[in-house]
Amino acid sequence: MTNLPAVLLVDDEPLIRIALGDALEEAGLDVATAASGAEALALISRRHFEVAVLDLRLPDLSGIELLRELGRRGASTDVVMITAHGDVPAAVEAMKLGARDFLTKPFETTLLLETVNGYLRVRQARAGSLTLSSPGPVCCGMVGDSPPMQELFRVIRAVADGASTILITGETGTGKELVANAIHASGPRAQGPLVKLNCASIPEALFESELYGTERGAFTGADRQRRGHFELSHGGILFLDEIDEIPMALQAKLLRAIQEKEVQRLGAAGPVRVDVRVVAASKVDLLRRVAEGRFREDLYYRLAVLPIRVAPLRERGEDVQLLADHFLRRETQDAGKPEKMLTGAARNALKGHQWPGNVRELANVVARAVAMTTAHAIEPVALGLPIGAPASANGSLSDSLQAEEDRRIDAALAQTGGRKAEAADLLGISRKTLWEKLKRREQR
Repeated sequence: MTNLPAVLLVDDEPLIRIALGDALEEAGLDVATAASGAEALALISRRHFEVAVLDLRLPDLSGIELLRELGRRGASTDVVMITAHGDVPAAVEAMKLGARDFLTKPFETTLLLETVNGYLRVRQARAGSLTLSSPGPVCCGMVGDSPPMQELFRVIRAVADGASTILITGETGTGKELVANAIHASGPRAQGPLVKLNCASIPEALFESELYGTERGAFTGADRQRRGHFELSHGGILFLDEIDEIPMALQAKLLRAIQEKEVQRLGAAGPVRVDVRVVAASKVDLLRRVAEGRFREDLYYRLAVLPIRVAPLRERGEDVQLLADHFLRRETQDAGKPEKMLTGAARNALKGHQWPGNVRELANVVARAVAMTTAHAIEPVALGLPIGAPASANGSLSDSLQAEEDRRIDAALAQTGGRKAEAADLLGISRKTLWEKLKRREQR
């Protein structure tokens, strides 16, 4: 009995099955192959597979039917679908049913190896069996010793070597951009560019030219050829922050660019091939946006091939103290000030705060305390945190968090004389986020 990771390969074309099977075996995997759905079912009934590579179209059962059967058996197998170009909608349907990814024929064998090995590494990371090259409370440019952060560090190491798209989710201020930086720095594309685009900052009329570029004369004012963010990212990573802000009308073109790995500049006669790994981030629930008809379902599943959630600071326990000390050292060094310390009372104040602005808010709080404190010890008053009554025993956690957020917003507005832009900076959130929170509060 082998201890190698087990991979099931199902394809009815003998040459493809042999070529892919040999490549997977040479990569050190325990490979079982099947030419039909019936053969695959017989193999599934006898053993467990970590990864299954399923052709969408088989002579008896479809790849989707095999996927459903794996689901009925409660298998934890990561499924990758192989599909022809015209079957992409069916492949997206398979991802809704639990498939991890799909590859469109023809594809390079190396892409399949990267995809399969990527999922195997993620499985190891989430099981805690992937060894980090630099374990501990500081890793990948981030600070955290809590279980959510230790898992995040392992997952970053696992996904960095792959080629699949990544969707990073988390509240504002949790450090999603730092995760993208770490993925870039830890993987084989580290020598390539990391190009960042905040989708919320681009007017809809300019979005296509920013992403795909323009040819000279494409429109009035286009006096030269200009490469877009996809071309600028060639050989590296394109980080699309606040992906939820992409207008619905432009999402189909983005999906094609990611899927086909080619873009066409505005005014150009033909497309340009690009070798780009897309990493996207969102602070909102994209599946809810899909249900509301505000985000394309196929684009969501194309982006969320490897989902990564960044935990909010309130779920990270003693990381607050670690981060506070980290920011305190950084701020005093940058300002050329003598070393400072947080008093016990100040640490208790930090511990009791809910941090609606997450790590960004904590960094701002410490920076302000350093600037306002001339003494060696920083007291609670220098932190500027609101003091409110604790939630009642009968109150829900969500009510408590909402009340704390409201108190924090009111305190920031009071401190800045009602100037929302300055209040947003104090809170560690964007002006748009503050505006949205105030609007929702008016509607409650």
